[in-house]
Amino acid sequence: MTPSKNPLIAIVDAFRSPIDCFAAAHERPKWAWLAYLLIMFSPMMLWGAYFNNVDLSWLQQMLTQHLNLTDVAPDVRDAWLTKEVLLAGEVFNDIAGRTAALFILALWLNLATKSSQYPIGFAKWLAASCFIMLPSVIGDLASYINVMFNPAQILPNAADLNSLNGLLKLSPNHPWAMFSSTVPLLTPWYIALTYAAVSAWTDFDRARSIVTAALPWALVLIVWPLMIAAA
Repeated sequence: MTPSKNPLIAIVDAFRSPIDCFAAAHERPKWAWLAYLLIMFSPMMLWGAYFNNVDLSWLQQMLTQHLNLTDVAPDVRDAWLTKEVLLAGEVFNDIAGRTAALFILALWLNLATKSSQYPIGFAKWLAASCFIMLPSVIGDLASYINVMFNPAQILPNAADLNSLNGLLKLSPNHPWAMFSSTVPLLTPWYIALTYAAVSAWTDFDRARSIVTAALPWALVLIVWPLMIAAA
């Protein structure tokens, strides 16, 4: 195990050699700022491309229909459905959602590893979470390519290939649309990186590391559908 030599190499190692990445993050958690900024910047690129290429009139018509905005006053509806407002909304949702996911994952890892002989503070787990979530940048890049080369008009929640809805393409008013739009398509990758961090930073055995890495994602995939089905 050779710790990454600088923040850029650490980002590359998150995909190439996660153990080296997390060894470096343990020693220099401030390097995670670069990973965080990359995670936050990539959706700006994606949604900028989307709204520059989509037929805005078609999109406004579809959103009016799917979101049941026909009863809203036309001037209010037109103000909501401008390119600038829609772009800002998608970027804000991604940045807020990803930041929340980072803090929740870090909190979980901090609490779940308290019994380790080598306790790790919340700040270091937050740094690890930034590297764990780096595959979202790959998802944004795939979404960008999809937007640029797909001739068909697609709604925003179907354009984002980071989510399960990138495959299912459920309409916004579908009962399962929010669930499928929130569940990351790259969940197995996130679990693998979380496992690498837990196994590198704690004395947990393989089984316990796997459970610690997979449990928060399993709760999302199991509990939320049960809540929707019961509603």
